[in-house]
Amino acid sequence: MLEKLIEFIAPDECLVCRQEGRCLCEDCAKSVLQPKKQSCVFCNTLNETGKTCPNCYRKHGLSGATIAYRYEGSVKELIAQMKYQNRRSVARYFASKLPMQPASQDYIICYVPADGPARRRRGYDQAEVLARAYAKQLGAKAQSLLYRKQHSAQVGKGRANRFESVQGNFLPRTRIDGKKVVLIDDVITTGATTSECAKVLKAAGAKSVWALAIAKG
Repeated sequence: MLEKLIEFIAPDECLVCRQEGRCLCEDCAKSVLQPKKQSCVFCNTLNETGKTCPNCYRKHGLSGATIAYRYEGSVKELIAQMKYQNRRSVARYFASKLPMQPASQDYIICYVPADGPARRRRGYDQAEVLARAYAKQLGAKAQSLLYRKQHSAQVGKGRANRFESVQGNFLPRTRIDGKKVVLIDDVITTGATTSECAKVLKAAGAKSVWALAIAKG
């Protein structure tokens, strides 16, 4: 309710042209949103669907990842506003840009949970807001399937250290036997966190895990 009141008093305006309405107006979006070519999220081998290549799948267990945009320019700035300036409307905007999965009882939509300190600082989890907005468009509900045990800052770490630091850092909240999982996050960098989440979800019974993200850093 408070968020809606804030948006009524200070409505969104386009990041580029400052026109009132959305965080990016339709005309500016056409010029500044740079679609990302689909590839294996781990080794960046290009393909048409974002499917994980066979070698990486054996290591990570993630079926694939659809990433909408390149992490640069206006996309990077809007994601920063979403994470650090309480602009949850940005999450709803990008939720409308993610490719729609078929609405089916075989699919569960979930998200990569933020760590405790970050969530307390912001007062919300941006990946959760994104996932709930995305699910709402499908007439579904995003579920909280994962629990993060501890804070594990990734900024500034090399690729190997990122994968090492997230090992054992997630736990499943429930069994999800036989379901396909759509795992949502705002930004994927090396894929370390996504990989660990996929392993945990599959150990909890998921038939497959496919990731969706706004951008890849």
